[in-house]
Amino acid sequence: MFPDLKSVREVLFSETEITTFAVPVAELVALGRLVVDPDRQQVSWAGKALPLTRIERGVLAALASPPLRVWTYQQLYERAWGADYIDDASAVRSTVKRLRAKLRDANATVMVESTRGVGFSLVDTRW
Repeated sequence: MFPDLKSVREVLFSETEITTFAVPVAELVALGRLVVDPDRQQVSWAGKALPLTRIERGVLAALASPPLRVWTYQQLYERAWGADYIDDASAVRSTVKRLRAKLRDANATVMVESTRGVGFSLVDTRW
């Protein structure tokens, strides 16, 4: 048990882990049948291109980058938007909501899972 959310975040996400897991934005990310290609600005599932916005691609690229883990709202915001986090999770939540719908429409077996009060992770529903 933790006394507050700040304590949980300190245990789960130390500064060392954040920098260790950072992946350059221009790197191709492939997770099973999911491919995020930043050079072509395209995401595909099973060879079919998904109609994602730049921000949705950035969020998905972060979530799919190895090793799979929980990304905090701040980490996702800074990675996808390329700006300092302003402590407002609504932009990240809205983007994830649209991303989930598009993955569902594509019949993808990966989905974005919430970790309450912390952030999001990518999981394969086949596991």
